[in-house]
Amino acid sequence: MAERLAFFATKNEIESYFNIETKKENLFEPNYNIPPGTQIPAVFADENEDALLIKQTRWGAESGDLEKRTTIHQEELTEKNSAKRCVLPLSGFYVWKHKQKNEHPFFVRMLNSPVMAVAGLIFEDNGEFVRIITTESNPLIQPMSRNMPLLLDATTSGEWLDSSNSLTEVMENTSNLFALTDLSVLRVSRKVNDLTNNDPKLIQPIPK
Repeated sequence: MAERLAFFATKNEIESYFNIETKKENLFEPNYNIPPGTQIPAVFADENEDALLIKQTRWGAESGDLEKRTTIHQEELTEKNSAKRCVLPLSGFYVWKHKQKNEHPFFVRMLNSPVMAVAGLIFEDNGEFVRIITTESNPLIQPMSRNMPLLLDATTSGEWLDSSNSLTEVMENTSNLFALTDLSVLRVSRKVNDLTNNDPKLIQPIPK
């Protein structure tokens, strides 16, 4: 499970990845230690699905079990789901082995892309919020967490955002999308545990 997120991709990198344009410079302020309840950028299709937009949306519902209010496993999804599809243009996420928050976290990021595109759903229940779609972890992340975010590339991001596409088919297209060598998993500082810490040094690897 992704318990914290990081976002530091530039405006140009995100616009290029999704083929969008925005004048909202404040959307792209870097944040290296994002907990649930924080506003994060989300890319989604406009009402007529003619263009893609980007805005800030709160990550997670305001109450309930942490995992259930911040994520939803792909097996729970149905084609009748009324939530709005979105893609979160993250830079990476943190996991703690066996959820031991007093230990060193691990930072997961893409090796060959500045954007880690993650499937999400925007809900409107007591205020708008987004939940991350999760899937079974690959062998690289399995030792730390049984679930991981559902990762997309530029093509499957477009497929996910098109509501005419079957959720099941899109998720099937992601099953072998990335090789283990496409991801980096690095042990990082315990300073991530303290939410008052928020700087690029948090994602720097430390010796095991």
